[in-house]
Amino acid sequence: MSPAARALVLSGGLIHLVNQLAVVLERPELRGGAAEIALLLTGAITWDPLRLAEQHGAIERWLEQLRQLDPPAMAPVHLVMKPEELRPGRFDLACLNNQWQRVQREPCERLEIPTWLICGDGLGLYYRCARELKAILPSLLNRPIPEPHRRVHTALEGPQPCWHRPHGPIDPVPLSTRSRLFEALVASFDGACAAFVEACLAATRPERPLWLCSLPNLAHQFPKERLPPALLAAWIGQLPGFDPALDRLVLIEHPKAPNAGSFGPETPQGVAAVLRSAVPVEVLVRALEQAAPGRRLVVAGLTSAVYGVRSLSGAEVVWLGLGPLWAHNPRYRRHPLEFLHRLVRVRRMAWLTRRLVTPC
Repeated sequence: MSPAARALVLSGGLIHLVNQLAVVLERPELRGGAAEIALLLTGAITWDPLRLAEQHGAIERWLEQLRQLDPPAMAPVHLVMKPEELRPGRFDLACLNNQWQRVQREPCERLEIPTWLICGDGLGLYYRCARELKAILPSLLNRPIPEPHRRVHTALEGPQPCWHRPHGPIDPVPLSTRSRLFEALVASFDGACAAFVEACLAATRPERPLWLCSLPNLAHQFPKERLPPALLAAWIGQLPGFDPALDRLVLIEHPKAPNAGSFGPETPQGVAAVLRSAVPVEVLVRALEQAAPGRRLVVAGLTSAVYGVRSLSGAEVVWLGLGPLWAHNPRYRRHPLEFLHRLVRVRRMAWLTRRLVTPC
């Protein structure tokens, strides 16, 4: 590879990019002399022009913050706004957050990028999808997963599962670099977080913990596309130390939740506020930590945001139980694979978060 290497980073969102950019900036062939590090958003967000423009704006503000902090390192980094204008042969390395997503593989194949760097989904986790099935047997046998005509490297955080264990050495994620990038991201959202922080602090007693729940994007899987209040009541009952007489829960809606909210127009009992924000949950939590230092902060949920919160902040986390999901959704009886997909991924993330078992 030439001394001035060129990299294309394909990503699903801001927290993915925090992890991926940290890895790319510390690659030996890119450190201190990369000709280009291009960032390209992929996936569902690209089908929504308004959300895509909003995300592009957030990335540009973050990059501007980073350029002020470290101009030489950030000079090669820029955002790709028109992927259709990219031509084969332009890039030496591709950094993917999901090796198996077609929307990430296709650009790499079309652009004939010879070296792939797999960072895993989110903060270095493998994501389960149908195309990954062909990787299970080689992983169990500790054999390379075939990727013809390209070299594949991996940079992942934490122990990986037996069913998808990459062959060969796994590069660690540079956590100090990732932390610096994340703090710059938080700073770039300073104004956008102000209303959220104010609402959270106003909703709860100052002497009590701050309780947040990052809602999963599951309303569309339930009858009438709403989560039943009984489900939330069951989840609240799982929060250790939560006192219904003194505490209130702040719900953070998923960006893809129905316009009327996951629970409909009425606020469920025991909830102080239901907030919707395009700002990543991890950023909101860090901003709240900065505004209320020393105060106990607990974040509950079922998504990778919980793993991100645990990795990028000092907040406590609670993985909500999956039993209430099954009990309160009759559709899962007819479509058990929907539930199984959620079960496998949540158990995997919770396992890594708690570090309670020995990796295989």
